[in-house]
Amino acid sequence: MSAKKLRIIFMHLCLLSIDIVNGSIYERELIGILSGVSKQVEKYSHAVPDERKKSILKLIDHPFFVTRSAGSLGADVVAIRGDLSAIIEVKSSINDTIMFTEASGKRQEQATRMIKRLEASGIFLVYAYRLKGIREEAWKTFAAPANPKGKIAYLYDFLPKIDTTKGNNFYLKWERGKSLSELIDYMNRLQISD
Repeated sequence: MSAKKLRIIFMHLCLLSIDIVNGSIYERELIGILSGVSKQVEKYSHAVPDERKKSILKLIDHPFFVTRSAGSLGADVVAIRGDLSAIIEVKSSINDTIMFTEASGKRQEQATRMIKRLEASGIFLVYAYRLKGIREEAWKTFAAPANPKGKIAYLYDFLPKIDTTKGNNFYLKWERGKSLSELIDYMNRLQISD
């Protein structure tokens, strides 16, 4: 193998490892925000429009119980507060679109498997998509197709659904999502209305 080919392979492996590390960085960022870690909530609130800052800062005193999901067969994060929960799959990219057919279709298979598992429980999968390299609010949220039961159905109706191609493969278009601050604000209002 030529030195040039080895360099290319090495560069691709380095980029892959950076993306894996960044993925976990963004997962920890989301966990910190939802868990009400004051430093992370305050940092995040600087990117949020003024009308939702108060709602975001409420996370410090009224956080979610958040835990990472174990194994690669489940979602990344589980967030619970009161009678609302969110099963969250975290995605990040420098591109504004994530195609689930990339990476040999593993994302598509994982999404399909999770949707079926959650459907039996009457809940749904939330995608939290972190666009890298922007100064505005970088997190957008989406719902995977489902038929949820109970109060969580209001949350499902509020979120935009993930898109599908003509071949019924999923993809996320960042600009079509609801910002994380909108989602948190809506969840706050849902729980206050009790």
